[in-house]
Amino acid sequence: MASARNPRLPTRPRALIIAYDFPPHAAIGTMRTLRLVRELDSAGWRITVITGSPHTYLPGTPIDATLEEQVPIGVRLLRVRAYRPIAMLQRLVSGIRPGSRRRNRTSRSALPGSDARAVPKHRGSLGTLAHLRDIVDAAAEIPDKESGWITPAVVRGIFDTLTHGRPDVIYSTAPPWSGQVIALALARISGIPWMADFRDPWARAPWRDWRRPFRQRAAAVLERSVIQRADRVAFVTRANLAEFTAFYGTTAAERLQLIPNGCDPSEFDGCVSPVTRDAFVLLHAGALYGARTPVPLLRAVSAAAGRGDIARRGFRVRFLGHVSPEIDLEGECRRLGILDLVEIIPRVTRAESLREMKAASALLLIQTGTTVSVPGKTYEYLAAGRPILALTEDGETADLVRASGIGVVVRPHDSTAIMESALLEAIALASREVIPPPQELYDGWTHARTAAHALWQLARPDQTAMQVHPGVAEPQGGYREDSVQ
Repeated sequence: MASARNPRLPTRPRALIIAYDFPPHAAIGTMRTLRLVRELDSAGWRITVITGSPHTYLPGTPIDATLEEQVPIGVRLLRVRAYRPIAMLQRLVSGIRPGSRRRNRTSRSALPGSDARAVPKHRGSLGTLAHLRDIVDAAAEIPDKESGWITPAVVRGIFDTLTHGRPDVIYSTAPPWSGQVIALALARISGIPWMADFRDPWARAPWRDWRRPFRQRAAAVLERSVIQRADRVAFVTRANLAEFTAFYGTTAAERLQLIPNGCDPSEFDGCVSPVTRDAFVLLHAGALYGARTPVPLLRAVSAAAGRGDIARRGFRVRFLGHVSPEIDLEGECRRLGILDLVEIIPRVTRAESLREMKAASALLLIQTGTTVSVPGKTYEYLAAGRPILALTEDGETADLVRASGIGVVVRPHDSTAIMESALLEAIALASREVIPPPQELYDGWTHARTAAHALWQLARPDQTAMQVHPGVAEPQGGYREDSVQ
């Protein structure tokens, strides 16, 4: 089909991207989608991104405004507010407790001669209400904590299609899994070809906390619906692809595809080379939460320092980023007597984080609870070219670190002696000349091009080779649209 503006040029394909994690959202998942958007834009695609609004990000969401500078000027951004009625209701009533009169009555009921059953009955009522509240909270988080943007995003997607034209293909990425639900609804309504990107396992994720069985059943139903409807499903690791292939069978296998993750090596171009420090610095860049805890390593650090295997004045473990309150990092360091060996630094910009990686003596990677996923941070570590100490089970992450030739792998729950041995091995590795790993292990642009070609095949099934459409056909403008829906 020829362009209306220039009959000699073909119409540029349209892509609708559904991605909650998108600049200024600074989660590591943002970068995979951003690379794809930039790759599509460079090939002349017209791109609309439906994403979350910073005004309704959950507390603690990482934000980096500088990432917005990497979004191509011609990309239309539709920012959708998330509505969280349960959270709003909870905030409204959070201050409501039994009033002063009720407290007085409760106090009198404890006096001699009063009905002693009054207090247990009141506590039982509170327990029942708390139980019901937990159930409601769990239901409101189907499929995840970002469920509040599903309906507004679906409505926005339908309206945008009616007013700005039908896209040729839909692309969605998760987690958060609510993005797949949005794309599922839009694909079913419109019949538009759809590619779903799975950066992690979903319904059968080994680390998922399914305290409410109905949530697990809901995840299984939604996952199956996505697999059945999507025209193409991408996975970032072979293990995850293999698990889905085995679970859904050969009928789905032909639509499943491996598109590994990676990073943008050019982001390190402006970073300084590793510098000489007074102390050896083992850096962990990124959030610590849940089972992703450095405590086993800290015990090894304490043991090594106690024996004099590491010099207290010449060694530091640096944690750069958010630390969940459930991990009492400072308290653990105090108990182990290594407060002087540990630095805890709040979250910084992405550029500063990359500079710290490049300048570190070695990099600490923690991946627990799964053997089928690779943290996005791993690829940045590889691009930084510094030795890696990986606390992870045997699996995808361990295989990648070993393949790099610059890593030491130790299981997170190994004994302190084994952990200490791995620590000293990483220190020794950093003392020698480090040969950078092969770029194909971490170059995300290669995989972004693979994803772009997969989208082209869905958008233009009659054309085998992806064509580059010059921007003169339909000039791009610096259009941005913030949507409050």
